[in-house]
Amino acid sequence: MDAAELEWIEWTMPITTSFGAAVAASDFNGRTVACRQHILDDTIAILAPFVEAGARVRLAPCNPDSTDERAAAHLASIGVEVRAHAGMTTEEFEDSLGWLASEPADALCDMGGDLIAATAAVGHRPAGALEATTTGLHRLDGLEVPFPVLDWNGIALKDLIHNRHHVGFETWPAFTAITGLALYGREVVVVGFGPVGQGVADRARDLGAVVTVVDLDPVRLVQAQHDGCRVAELATALRSASVIVTATGFDGVLGERELSELADGAILVNVGHSDREIDVDWLDRHPSTSIRRHLDRYDLDGRRVYLLNRGSLVNLAPGLGIVAPQLFDPFAAIMVLGLDAILRGQTADFPNGVQRYPRSLEARVAQALATGSA
Repeated sequence: MDAAELEWIEWTMPITTSFGAAVAASDFNGRTVACRQHILDDTIAILAPFVEAGARVRLAPCNPDSTDERAAAHLASIGVEVRAHAGMTTEEFEDSLGWLASEPADALCDMGGDLIAATAAVGHRPAGALEATTTGLHRLDGLEVPFPVLDWNGIALKDLIHNRHHVGFETWPAFTAITGLALYGREVVVVGFGPVGQGVADRARDLGAVVTVVDLDPVRLVQAQHDGCRVAELATALRSASVIVTATGFDGVLGERELSELADGAILVNVGHSDREIDVDWLDRHPSTSIRRHLDRYDLDGRRVYLLNRGSLVNLAPGLGIVAPQLFDPFAAIMVLGLDAILRGQTADFPNGVQRYPRSLEARVAQALATGSA
């Protein structure tokens, strides 16, 4: 990346850049930060300050299909130890996690819980960790983690802003960029009506789709009806769906039984963190054709089913030009402040296991977002 591009990233991410400048002026020599996350332009703004502060930074992807090659190359050029590239094989992806967890670190930054679980399993004891996703919290539930894990997925700022609005804002431009299709009159089924699903459904309705919601929580179904959506059981909804979007954070939401019931021409989209909400392994046992970038067709007993971005987060599919770093700016700042607090020993008295991300740090970011000044 050239100087102009880096300047643009800084300009579009003013909150992270401001907090990052204070981190860059710190002395973190001898400290190690291990990160497993999506590797995009905003990752540069998050990690570069720690490199400038003298920390050793190691990085692997949390998803095999959300790595921007140019961002990864730039991070490597400034000294980040990177094991990632676009289109990693399953073996490469799994090996990158083992590599990352193989050495001790002072602070972890995780998306999906796998790095935290692997670190605990090999006996390393970092001062603390960050976890950003519902999927990660599910995976850590019931696991004895011998160090504090700061949950910033559940903070109000992320739940009310990023989950509820930003994912939906980016999902449908990505859908159109990949497929060339509009939503007018299409039957869209949203599976999971948490904040992410709510935002995705809301934007789909704005774009002319007829939206049906599937959720196990009857209260959320009532909410969906009040938002102007239809509700149905999963099996019923799938039979006539044109587009199915999974947004639950759980693996295996659409398995063999569900996929066998899809209508001819159904398009599968995932916006949950797990890249296995849709059973891609089962789909891969059927004849398939790559139609265009991020779009594959599967032939299931005479029916055509289309899968976007290999079942990974469609809103983060690389190379589409629709990801807006500005929207992630406050949450990148959440990560910067969280890692900084861990390295400064501010989590030393925290209990082990999952803890709420500190309210004081969230408030600093919210104040900066509200006033436009960090």
